[in-house]
Amino acid sequence: MNKEGDVHAKTPSVYKKREFESYVLWRSMPSILRGQPRHVIEKLGIDDELAISLLDIKNQTEFAERFGIKDLGTLSEWNKKIEESGGLMKDIHAWAKRLTPNVVSALYREATKTGRAAEVKAWMEIVEGM
Repeated sequence: MNKEGDVHAKTPSVYKKREFESYVLWRSMPSILRGQPRHVIEKLGIDDELAISLLDIKNQTEFAERFGIKDLGTLSEWNKKIEESGGLMKDIHAWAKRLTPNVVSALYREATKTGRAAEVKAWMEIVEGM
């Protein structure tokens, strides 16, 4: 999220802006977590209620149903707008940054066992911008 708390620093012009921002956040989360039970998501360190409720949605059709989007073509248009505005990487920060301490801890354990720190460096570059 940016300083103002928006999902997008520069949200494309869309009808149903709130739904679009939720869609972008949902799309930015790992698809492997979609539909997982709450306890699995929380065990991974995700405790944000919005993120948990979005991860309950398994696919685009369910997303459309949950948010009252009658024309699935709307989601196709939104996918194009997401790509035109730079993709999802900036939105991944909205939920992933809070998980950095967990990941760094796990990567630290791995790096101290194997002596390899490439994973730590990659995480710090991607999520922390270092």
